[in-house]
Amino acid sequence: MKNRMKHICLLFVFLGALSSVLPAADAGELVIASFEGNGRSDLGTDIGAWNSNPLDTSQGCTIEMKKLYGVLGKPTEESRVMKISYDVAASGPAFNGIYIKLNNTDLTPYDRMKMAIKGDAGKGFTTKFKLEMKNNKGERVVFIIKGITAEWQEVTVPMQGLKDLGSITDWTKMREIVFTFDDMTCDYKEGVLYVDNITFSSDK
Repeated sequence: MKNRMKHICLLFVFLGALSSVLPAADAGELVIASFEGNGRSDLGTDIGAWNSNPLDTSQGCTIEMKKLYGVLGKPTEESRVMKISYDVAASGPAFNGIYIKLNNTDLTPYDRMKMAIKGDAGKGFTTKFKLEMKNNKGERVVFIIKGITAEWQEVTVPMQGLKDLGSITDWTKMREIVFTFDDMTCDYKEGVLYVDNITFSSDK
């Protein structure tokens, strides 16, 4: 009997330890990139720029982590944001952008993606670009971010709408988020955007 009680006690201890490391059922908010760190995402993954043809110097994209005041109407607070400089003003087809690796992040529980964004009034900017999400199966979904202005605003991407498209069949192992600037979508071919605080959140 004593041995049996000992085994039961050990089982409860093990289950208690296990429950302390499992993720909470409430998805809450998942911060992907606040850009306050060392140039990596809040998941500890890579953030970088990509070019469709690195040998073509007439097009390209670069990123820089930059300190700015006034993000989303906070004039006295300084925030690090991602500055994106893109150029698709080539004579031929041109596309490039940035990526944020997700390393198998499960996006199933989340209802929306949010980010703060604005264009650079002095250097010009596109008011729209492609947002892509890709999983480890090579499946992807594309959403057009539009309505960008020279003032900070919060853009919301409805996740359920993307899931209903059916182009991604497995949201449990997502590979990366991609911003794509291309000469067909961008209404200003060369410019600068600022992005901050990319998150996923849930109502549950």
